[in-house]
Amino acid sequence: MILVTGGTGTSGVEIVRALLELGERPRVLARDPVKAAKLLGGEVEIARGDFADDGSIEAALEGIDAVMLLSSPTPDTVEVQQRFVDSAKRAAVKRIVKFSAVGAAPGARARFCDWHGRVEHYIEASGLAWTHLRPSFFMQNLFGFAGMIKGGTIYQPTGQGRAPFVDVRDIGAVAAHVLAEEGRHDGRAYEVTGRQALGYADVAASFARVLGRPVAYVDVPAAAAKQSMTQAGMPEWQADAINELSEEMKQGHFATVTDVVERVGKKKPVTLEQFVRENAAVFG
Repeated sequence: MILVTGGTGTSGVEIVRALLELGERPRVLARDPVKAAKLLGGEVEIARGDFADDGSIEAALEGIDAVMLLSSPTPDTVEVQQRFVDSAKRAAVKRIVKFSAVGAAPGARARFCDWHGRVEHYIEASGLAWTHLRPSFFMQNLFGFAGMIKGGTIYQPTGQGRAPFVDVRDIGAVAAHVLAEEGRHDGRAYEVTGRQALGYADVAASFARVLGRPVAYVDVPAAAAKQSMTQAGMPEWQADAINELSEEMKQGHFATVTDVVERVGKKKPVTLEQFVRENAAVFG
């Protein structure tokens, strides 16, 4: 049986849906089972639990063979996920699929990449079978830019840097196949990307074409981007972490494109213009 943690989040929901399409009936860890059941439907078993509650984790892991390890980014991500790995090992789980990030490596300049890299290494040393999924930037993150897009200008501190934005539905397809296909993906790290590396000037042009009105991109200093994020209520540490990712993009470190969505997820990647068309109402 498969356990999905983080199954009610943006990516987790799509992982669960993709597993259901493959005929799997996963168990999902959730703080609020009633809310999770409404979101995911009746075909999913819901286990009440929280990463901070070791007892609930142990109960959720009973009878589980494979785990999708996904948690919200917090300053204690490394400790939280390493503790979960220890619990999985005690519960005789066979495989862990780690939801990681592009650029993951211990000591990486961007703290999110460092955190994910440290957990990856911990899993590899655990003796459990493992697969790491390292998605690029989510297209769904662009929902947070809706205000800027409605105003006609995207402001980002990424210069001419590019990244192959990926739809979370494509990530879900890859994750579901990896979880369902026992033994086929052990010991592999998959970079999960869209089909084309795009800079924010390209992103703005795609929005302009689909929405039929001007949308521009303006490169801004990192300090201005941080100020905008914190004024919107984002914690300072998180704004700094996002700026670190933007700097990595600006330096050209996130531009690699792979065929993992087609090869492993067995589907054609969603294009940015397709994503914008489907969500045009959100962007005005």
